[in-house]
Amino acid sequence: MVTMNKIKELGRRFFVRPVARVLIAARIHPNYITVSSLFFGIIAFFLYFRGSFLLAAVFVFLSGILDTFDGEVARRLKVVSKVGAFLDSTIDRVNEFLAYMGMFCFYMRHQPSVTYWVLVAIFGSLMVSYTRARAEGIGISPQVGMFERFTRLVFIIAGSVFGPGIMVYGLIILAVGTIGTMIQRIIYVLVHRDPGA
Repeated sequence: MVTMNKIKELGRRFFVRPVARVLIAARIHPNYITVSSLFFGIIAFFLYFRGSFLLAAVFVFLSGILDTFDGEVARRLKVVSKVGAFLDSTIDRVNEFLAYMGMFCFYMRHQPSVTYWVLVAIFGSLMVSYTRARAEGIGISPQVGMFERFTRLVFIIAGSVFGPGIMVYGLIILAVGTIGTMIQRIIYVLVHRDPGA
């Protein structure tokens, strides 16, 4: 977790912040950046569907990067809002689902047994996000477990770069890792819950 945080901070310092300054100078509203990431997610879906995993990885990366830019621009322009946060989180989930669904469609045609791992990875990924959101709704922030969105994107992109054969192993890691993180967060909430709840 510490390593991932260091990587993210280096990325923000040397890449995200300089680009964010350009976007601010161009007067691009962060919500437009958020929505534009959805187009990259849709393209990634069709590329996975066709089996073009390497090219799909590029668009998953671009989609993920835009998601980072919108938050940075919003903070710098001081236009952070609940609606913007809602839109951002919702499109994040849609983009991740599109990547998994594209893989599902590909493996269904070429390697049907892998689709079970895709389904578990989808379920685990959604539950990692849901358990955090639901816990925060009751005043607990369960930021435990390695497989938060950034880690999931790293595995999706890295596996895709090496093609469908290697991506199978990435999906297995994602399936096991996300379910593990979900369980960690459930336990965390149960341990840290208000005794009166």
